[in-house]
Amino acid sequence: MAAKFKKIKASSSAFWHALRRTLGNLPHLVTVPAAPCIDDTFLVEFPKSGITWLTFLIASVNLQKSGLERLPTFFAINDLVPDIHTSRHLPPPLPFPSHRFIKSHAPYNPLYSKVIYLVRDPRDVMASYYAFASKLGWYQGSLSDMIRDPQFGIEAWVNHAQSWLTQTRPSVSFNVIRYEDLRSDTASVLKHIYALLGFTIEPEVIHAAVEGSSFSKMKENEAFCADRNLTLPDNFTFVRKGGRSHKEEISAEDLRYIEQLAGETMKIFGYECHPNEE
Repeated sequence: MAAKFKKIKASSSAFWHALRRTLGNLPHLVTVPAAPCIDDTFLVEFPKSGITWLTFLIASVNLQKSGLERLPTFFAINDLVPDIHTSRHLPPPLPFPSHRFIKSHAPYNPLYSKVIYLVRDPRDVMASYYAFASKLGWYQGSLSDMIRDPQFGIEAWVNHAQSWLTQTRPSVSFNVIRYEDLRSDTASVLKHIYALLGFTIEPEVIHAAVEGSSFSKMKENEAFCADRNLTLPDNFTFVRKGGRSHKEEISAEDLRYIEQLAGETMKIFGYECHPNEE
């Protein structure tokens, strides 16, 4: 009888431990697919760090390798690299690589087993995010106001980056990609991403993906998909300059503020800052 009681108690204890673990993960479930797979690869960024461009590059490679006569478009990019914030019910993967790449803006999520973290100089992120949010009417204040906003500004960028840097368990399945490196040597970074997954992609496939996702082609693609879309604001463009926009758009005072708050995190990613310069 005592042995039976101990067995029941142990079983009950295991159940409650499992339940607590499940409940502890509930806040993270909203950014996990409804049917998660162990081979899901998450492309994670703070908004406006360049992930749309990266999804087009990856979609192009996957379509070519799948032997499909199709091009990625703004209208249908979520068919190919789905956005977890749009829906948790995701389309099936393409024949190549036979698993899903999933776009996410989520802070640290312990349920993501493979993560490519795309980072961009936060000074450029702030300028790009403001242009995007203000044009869509999401943000009503000035660029200076938004930089200081805890939900949208530099504090949010630091919290997002630090969540992945400090909370992620030591893992070989986490890799940082810098947007600036992707711009300067797109082909090499794209090959690196696939090498992480164990694939060697032919140079001609990489070349076609890079050419098809160039700035001019992305602008053409966006204009084509925006034509007759009556829901978009006038003159709205998702694809901007893609360069160092903060140099023309952010004041010296605001740059010092950004660098004072984010300087230590920026250095981790290799971004130089000079918060005391006039």
